[in-house]
Amino acid sequence: MQELICNVEFDKDGETFIAKLRTEIGGLREFTGITFDEVLTQVLLELEEEFI
Repeated sequence: MQELICNVEFDKDGETFIAKLRTEIGGLREFTGITFDEVLTQVLLELEEEFI
């Protein structure tokens, strides 16, 4: 059985990358950065803290 544990959306607004992360525990959070790698790292660290 599968269970949705998070939802992540990535967008780009001009020169800024935006990630929207939603989980049951943490709710909706938004991360911004100049590079995709920077935003992805922020999302991964947040998920690590929440699920590990």
